[in-house]
Amino acid sequence: MTVDIFGFWSRIADDAFAHPDDAAVFERQPGWPKEEERLGERSNHNFNLDCLPIGFFGPLRTAKVVLLFLSPGYDPFDTRHAQTPEGRAYYREQRAGFRDLPSVTDHEGAHLWWTRVVRQFDAKPEALADRIAILNIGAYHSRKFHDWHLLTALQSSRVALDHAQRVLFPQAEAGERVVVCLRSARLWGLSRGQDDKGSRFGQSLFVPSCTPGGMMHHGELRIATIAAVQAALSL
Repeated sequence: MTVDIFGFWSRIADDAFAHPDDAAVFERQPGWPKEEERLGERSNHNFNLDCLPIGFFGPLRTAKVVLLFLSPGYDPFDTRHAQTPEGRAYYREQRAGFRDLPSVTDHEGAHLWWTRVVRQFDAKPEALADRIAILNIGAYHSRKFHDWHLLTALQSSRVALDHAQRVLFPQAEAGERVVVCLRSARLWGLSRGQDDKGSRFGQSLFVPSCTPGGMMHHGELRIATIAAVQAALSL
């Protein structure tokens, strides 16, 4: 049974630190809720569960270009943001799938990150915030990702993978969207090819060879990916 990703995220409370379908997984981990840490239990994962979870950024419903990553990073601002009405409203609007990618005033750190990523497509990022979206497998913030063991247990991760396989990949292969996998290709069910130079599936599903930070290595597939992104965005 498939689950609509937008309907899934509409069921989380504005002030919740875990999606209700993920909560049972975290409840089985030591150190949840955080008050239990005073009893000497330390969490066996690196997610910052004093932040609000988010599975994607930008207008995922309509974006002509979707970039695939692993999980959101962590900035101390994320913890403070979670405690404010403005921060909670921002996350609620992002989860609906229509809002632009973060501006400097929304979230300075997130804006700095995504604009750096988008510049590799030879584009001016600020003009593209309403046409590009970012989808993660993981929805929980962490400074460095080490929690592969939890991804298969979290319903939010399964919903993200299902949305990619069921919606985004067929659309990209048909040329209706451009999808670029910039992190964790194997977890997305994709292959970079035996020579690790990258792969292309159908018309516009690209899996270029990348750095861990999502920056494409130079080569023919990078050139083809940039051209496809620019064409999709009419640059």
